[in-house]
Amino acid sequence: MLEGMNSGLYTVHKYYGEFLQVVPLVVLVWYALRGKTPLRHVAPVLLDISVALGLILYLLGGKQVSIWHPVCMFVALALAHAVAKSSSKVLVYSAWTGVLVLLVVGIQI
Repeated sequence: MLEGMNSGLYTVHKYYGEFLQVVPLVVLVWYALRGKTPLRHVAPVLLDISVALGLILYLLGGKQVSIWHPVCMFVALALAHAVAKSSSKVLVYSAWTGVLVLLVVGIQI
C-alpha cells in the first residue's frame, strides 16, 4: 500500500514541479506589465507545496534523486521568499529569473 502511495505522490510531485516552471514566467511578465503583482506573494507558497511533497517522498523512501535537485529547489524557495515583499524592480526581476533557472536546472538533474 505504501508503494502505491509513493508512486501516486511521486506523480503529483513530478507534474506539479513541471507546472511550477511557468510560475516565475508569469510573475516576471505580470510584473513587467503592471509593475506589481499579487502573485509575487502567492508564488513562494506554490514552491513551498512542491518542496513539502518532495520532503515527504524523501522521508517515505521514494525515488532517489541527485543531491543537487533538493539544493536547487531550496535555494529557489529561499530566493522567492526573500523577494516576496520587495519593491525593487531590479531585485524582483533578478530573483525571479534566478528562481526560473534554478527550477529548470533542478528538474533536469
